[in-house]
Amino acid sequence: MKTLRLTTLLLAAASLSQADSVITNDGAKLTGTITRIDQGVIHMDTPYAGSLQIKQEQVASFQTDTPVVVRLESGTVMSGPVQSTETGKLKIESSDGILETSTAKVIASWAPTEEDPDIVRLRAEQEAMQRKWKYRGSLDLTGKAGNTEKLNIGGQFEAELKSPNDELKFHAEYEQGKENGNKTDDRIAGGSSYESFYSETYGWYVRTQLETDKIDNIDLRSTSGAGISYRLINNDTQTLIARSGLGYRYTAYDNGKPNESSPTIDLSLEHTYTFKDDIYMQNSLTYVPSFDDYGVYTIVHDSGIEIPVGNSDNWKIRIGMKNDYESEPAAEKHLDTSYYTKMIYTWD
Repeated sequence: MKTLRLTTLLLAAASLSQADSVITNDGAKLTGTITRIDQGVIHMDTPYAGSLQIKQEQVASFQTDTPVVVRLESGTVMSGPVQSTETGKLKIESSDGILETSTAKVIASWAPTEEDPDIVRLRAEQEAMQRKWKYRGSLDLTGKAGNTEKLNIGGQFEAELKSPNDELKFHAEYEQGKENGNKTDDRIAGGSSYESFYSETYGWYVRTQLETDKIDNIDLRSTSGAGISYRLINNDTQTLIARSGLGYRYTAYDNGKPNESSPTIDLSLEHTYTFKDDIYMQNSLTYVPSFDDYGVYTIVHDSGIEIPVGNSDNWKIRIGMKNDYESEPAAEKHLDTSYYTKMIYTWD
């Protein structure tokens, strides 16, 4: 039993003697393993408090038991153990000699088997700036049998080429529905858009869409717009973009109603929010009034939440609601509201 206790004490003493240490300005000593120094923060793993992040400005000195790579303010890079002198200076000893410096002049430090944090960060930024194609396909199928015979099918496809400051997108939609033998949905639409930001806040966009809707007696509708984009919120969690511009709309009807064409004002809001566990919410609102008569307009609103399916990064379920309002419709109703649940598959 005494032998076991003695062995335990010797192992504990050995682990403490091999530990890196950080001395703060108020004299406190922290022991553990310094994993890296980056952007004014010393990262240390400890067996008693987990991972610590210590502001470098609060550190008087530090030392490492094993060799590390150190980059100084002057650009000098040395590899070797870091020792703390009695005067609070740092002494780095390598095969090229001994260098004495201070904690404040250390810009970065990393393990010999790792890379300079600046290089890692630059590579990540370059990868993020590269445009990558992403594809999304979704299917919505619902049915009902009994007193009411109902079948609805819908599909959507999107392809986007996106970087942090611009986005090219193509999309296509299909809706078909019947209830008791009567058609309730018969719509096909497709279009493209491009948006580019030349600063953190301001950018420009252009978009166009073609659609046909037999239920609303629309034989062909062409809607286009171009203008200025305002990026009001832009971070890893949330984005909010407002767009304003001018456009043109042409509508040909199949029920004898005269065709319509007019310049329009193009206004829209696009909002996204990412919750924990990759749960994603998207809200969009488009308002397109006629330039000649503000009383003639269309409003399209779509809000939905996407939830991952299992542990897959490709499969998601989108639950949402869509409203289409037309001030002067060819059909009877001004407002079409649909509630949907879609299975979405995404790939690169």
